[in-house]
Amino acid sequence: MASLIPKGPLLSVSRPHPTGLSLNLATASSQCRQFSLSSQRSVLQRMPETLSVRQPAQPSMKSKGKALPRSELPQDIGVLPGTFIRPLWRDLPSIFQQPKERLRFEWLWVKSGVQNFGSLFLYCKIQVKGLPLRLRERRQVAREFHKRMYSAFADGDAATLRKICCTGLANNLIGRVASRPKGEKVTWSLDKYLRSPSTFFTGIRVVSDRATQIPELPDSGVRQVVLRITSRQSTGKAQRQLAGDNAPTEKSPAKQQDCTEYIVLQKLRWLGEEEGWRVWGHTMPTTIEDLENPFFAAGIPLAERLEAMKEIMGAKK
Repeated sequence: MASLIPKGPLLSVSRPHPTGLSLNLATASSQCRQFSLSSQRSVLQRMPETLSVRQPAQPSMKSKGKALPRSELPQDIGVLPGTFIRPLWRDLPSIFQQPKERLRFEWLWVKSGVQNFGSLFLYCKIQVKGLPLRLRERRQVAREFHKRMYSAFADGDAATLRKICCTGLANNLIGRVASRPKGEKVTWSLDKYLRSPSTFFTGIRVVSDRATQIPELPDSGVRQVVLRITSRQSTGKAQRQLAGDNAPTEKSPAKQQDCTEYIVLQKLRWLGEEEGWRVWGHTMPTTIEDLENPFFAAGIPLAERLEAMKEIMGAKK
């Protein structure tokens, strides 16, 4: 796309590993003193068979979560597994050439919509108890953050990028700002939203809204909303030729292009404290190849999908 962030399935963001919610036993074991094999055997022969070694108590996930500063809590957990994103009508399989795949897409669209709302209601009203659904604010937040992110990237505003973006995305954009040629000025503008039935005539449509608890952490969870934004954007560049504020600049013609983006908004909750919305990044619609994913298999009830999603979430911490 012609916007400041290049077109592609995902931003090329290097995701740092989450800061330790799990113990690194490999480091500890490598620091232990090494004995020869004969010494180990002699020691084992002298040990009574009934001797048991008492392991020191390990801190719980709740304790480790509380010990971490808020700024070090992991944010880049990735798109929740099994997220179905309906493609645009023109990108769906042909009902005449691939009827089986097309019908499966249509069924998954209806099925995932019902399951997503069920899991969202369960998370907000039962698991966490009392959280608002925030259905109206999703498009409003997406519209605001979409503009703020691109404007901040054009202006090189690192503070705003860190405030509204997840860590990996913010680091990627700030690094690209730093790599610009000296004296280069970038401009960006959103000319208009492209309104169509696929975006409910607003230019922004919610295509997925999911939520789940974070395992082993009480009163903690994550909510992710994927929105399709269709818009017409313009970008331009200007290069300062001489030093000084009044130096002449060389401007390149602004480029205008229609863009379709799938923005992922994320809201985390840690031990009863809820964070604000952040932009995780971009994703792509579901493809025929993605249907091989076990999460899209038929006959798996919602409860099992939620449990599988929690297990994967636990492995990512």
